[in-house]
Amino acid sequence: MRKALFAIVVAMVLLSVDASAQRSGAGRKVGAFEVEVGVGLATAATNMTEFGKSREGVDANVELRYNLADKPIDVGIYFALCQIYRSEQVNDIAKRYSFVSENLLLTSDYNFFQGRKVSPFVGVGLGVSWSEINADGTLNGAHFAVMPRVGVELAHHLRVTLAYKVFDRANNHLVISLGYAFGGGKR
Repeated sequence: MRKALFAIVVAMVLLSVDASAQRSGAGRKVGAFEVEVGVGLATAATNMTEFGKSREGVDANVELRYNLADKPIDVGIYFALCQIYRSEQVNDIAKRYSFVSENLLLTSDYNFFQGRKVSPFVGVGLGVSWSEINADGTLNGAHFAVMPRVGVELAHHLRVTLAYKVFDRANNHLVISLGYAFGGGKR
C-alpha cells in the first residue's frame, strides 16, 4: 500500500512538471502547477506520561499544487514522512521511543500578495495518517488527519511553513519546514 502511494505521488510530480513546462500561463500571476520538496524539524505536541518527554525529529514532504487561474488560492496533494522521539528515565535506564508516521492529505492555501517576492499564506490539509505506534500502544493505525498551516513564500520558490498535524494523541506534532517549489513562479 505504501509503495503504491509513493509511486502515485512520484508519477503526479513528473506529470505536473511536464504540464507546467507546456502551459503558457496567460492571465496568471503564477504558473499553473508546482511541486514543493521540503524538509523540516518536528516535535511532539504534548508530553505523555506513558511515553515520556517529547524530543525533536525530522519531517520530509512533497506537495503537488495547482494554482487556480486569477485567484489567490491553490489546491494540492501532500505526502510526508515524519519521525519524532520521546524519552524517559526509569531507574537509571534511559528509554527512547520512536514514533514514525506517514501523511497523505488534500491541501488548500490562500496566498496573500500572490506573484510578489514575499507572499504569506494560510492553509489547511485534510486526509489520512498512518502511525507505527498509536497513543493506546497498538501498532500500525490509520487516522483521520487535519493540518492547519501558515507560512511565507520568498522569491517565488522558497517556502517556510509552520504546520500542526493532528491525528493521534501520541503522534500529533508541530513542524517547521523549509521547502523549494519547482514550477509556479512569477508569470
